[in-house]
Amino acid sequence: MTANIVGRPKRTRPTDRVNYKLDTDIRSILARISERQGRNEGAQVEQLILFYEAVQRLNSAGNSLSMDSINAKVNEIWNELTDGDREQD
Repeated sequence: MTANIVGRPKRTRPTDRVNYKLDTDIRSILARISERQGRNEGAQVEQLILFYEAVQRLNSAGNSLSMDSINAKVNEIWNELTDGDREQD
């Protein structure tokens, strides 16, 4: 039997805890989406922010907005944000 680590690795960059007051309907939508995607609410909010930023960057550059290009841009942004984590290791 092999043991596998599941989920996202622990972050080395600092995080601040904040509590956002979300409308009940918005929170319900967020909970359904996060459950369908296999994430918790915090991870889903993070994904939505990355997705939005990717769309904004592609749109401002005049690029097409296909799902492949958006996902590639999300990965690029994530790598930009996490490069500092790798340098600290």
